[in-house]
Amino acid sequence: MPLESDPRKHRISEITRRDIVDALVLDKSGTFHGRLDLISFLKRVWPLGSMTSTDQRFKDAEGDIWQHMVNNYDWDESELLYRRLQITDIPDERFAKFLETCVHPLVTSDAERINKLVALFNGVLKNDGFVMRASGQISGRPIYRVESTTGTGGVGHEYEVVLSFAGEDREYVERVAHILKANEVSVFYDNYEEASLWGKDLVEHLHKVYSGSARYCVMFISKHYADKVWPTHERRSAFEKAIETKEEYILPARFDDTEIPGLRKTTGYVDLRRKSPGHLAVLILQKLGRPQIEFDHKPTAIINGVLQEEKTEDEDNPF
Repeated sequence: MPLESDPRKHRISEITRRDIVDALVLDKSGTFHGRLDLISFLKRVWPLGSMTSTDQRFKDAEGDIWQHMVNNYDWDESELLYRRLQITDIPDERFAKFLETCVHPLVTSDAERINKLVALFNGVLKNDGFVMRASGQISGRPIYRVESTTGTGGVGHEYEVVLSFAGEDREYVERVAHILKANEVSVFYDNYEEASLWGKDLVEHLHKVYSGSARYCVMFISKHYADKVWPTHERRSAFEKAIETKEEYILPARFDDTEIPGLRKTTGYVDLRRKSPGHLAVLILQKLGRPQIEFDHKPTAIINGVLQEEKTEDEDNPF
């Protein structure tokens, strides 16, 4: 599996990473994946389904990690994290995501253990100018994020999903983004980024977003998408990453049959003429290994090119 970034560019050094990972592996009071099973935890940080298997019996990393860590247990946690997942070489954003997931309330319910882990992380992160701080709450429990100690130039933000679309298709896309956000998916949707985009060189910044460390780029294809300048820039950046990493990255979702230069006709896609925003959001969550789903509005469908509420016989059906 190719390295995801040049380790010389890491601001969280290999020394810091090893100090933290070694402490987690040696901790006899609990596992780093807490009350989640190992695979469910890892899928919150790594795109296992699109990572190549090192065992020819399995199609992806999820399969071979399950085989060696769950079924046979002939790897230990150190081998998993260092050799298989190359935790010293992943981008800073993903390493921070790993730490943040370790102390997420869904993973660790014991407040005392969370405090212990946060203190451990901060005792080492400070050497590189970072700190883990509470940044919000869920169900009355704190959510932690890794930030710069100076309050500027933080570790960066790793999006799980970036959305690429034409403005004419915004109504549908916004509903998808809303559902993903409600389910704690870190999603790049331009309306959520108004303050951060203000004043930036958008050509440079959007290139970083769409060719960056996101797990998936959902490409909303339509005749408008093919013609517009900004979507063209976004998809070129997305294709650049897909070619470079040779991993499953672009998830096409079609409003119509418009051909997109560079996108193979054999690439699997979702037909949005038959999928509501709710249905698509569920598929994205499943792709991320996140089966839970919350809706605060009725799903919609496209009928004769118009977005409208679906009518179902069963009002309790979330779709």
